[in-house]
Amino acid sequence: MKTYYDCIPCLLRQTVEAMHMFVKDEGIQEKLIRFVLREIADMDLNETPPYMAGLIHRRIREVLHDTDPYKEIKEHFNQLALNMYENLHKQVEESADPFDTAVRIAIAGNIIDFGVRADIGPREVEETLLECLQRPIAFNASAELNHAILQADRILFLGDNAGEIVFDRLLIEQIPAQKVCYVVKAMPVINDAIMEDAVATGMTELVRVIDNGSDAPGTNFNLCSPQFIEEFHQADLIIAKGQANYETLNEVKNKDIFFLLKVKCPVIARDLGCDTGAVVLKSCCRKTV
Repeated sequence: MKTYYDCIPCLLRQTVEAMHMFVKDEGIQEKLIRFVLREIADMDLNETPPYMAGLIHRRIREVLHDTDPYKEIKEHFNQLALNMYENLHKQVEESADPFDTAVRIAIAGNIIDFGVRADIGPREVEETLLECLQRPIAFNASAELNHAILQADRILFLGDNAGEIVFDRLLIEQIPAQKVCYVVKAMPVINDAIMEDAVATGMTELVRVIDNGSDAPGTNFNLCSPQFIEEFHQADLIIAKGQANYETLNEVKNKDIFFLLKVKCPVIARDLGCDTGAVVLKSCCRKTV
């Protein structure tokens, strides 16, 4: 997905919110804002919004001399989600349709996105869970996903955020573990999950986990490692979590991809053709025979 004009204020908002959270020196704040304004002025709008977000947050980490400024936030939400895990696991087991319930819980976890909002709290996570369990799923491809999982031998599950990774576990537990490879970021960016989060939440004990070689949101092949790209091409099925993965992969050809996300942005809502706030499970099956 290209960068729309409406994405520009959002990129600035991300900068200002991160700056207020982590940068106290007003001189550094001004330099950071001016850097982002220059980059936006010169950016190629055919690039995806996550590409620019990655550039911004790379600069923020450099200014702070901190490789992972969101570390405490990620740890907090990992623990929050782990505290909810047993009850959610029981809810899936007792459901009339465990797969559908697990899908909904996994999508609900996508609310834990500090690229969209910096004021997310436990109450919003709980409210989103209730909403996702009750609300109709837009483009509901749950049956198609279940069928594709049964047919696939190699499934690549592209994770998104810390905390959310625990909600993903509940869906992955509905899939034969030997089929699944879970993907995290190689280096910190915003509150995206990295290998440290996969270990802390038990994902590495459940399935094979790799990183994509990148420190940018989503899955931009120009920034990913050759090893990850090979895994991507060899996979029979891609399950992609979150807005950034949709933004970076929605135009990929000749690959079965299922996007699971909570739509938190009017630009993505418009691109998808749904309402902001929608709970989405959309299939983009483009395999050629």
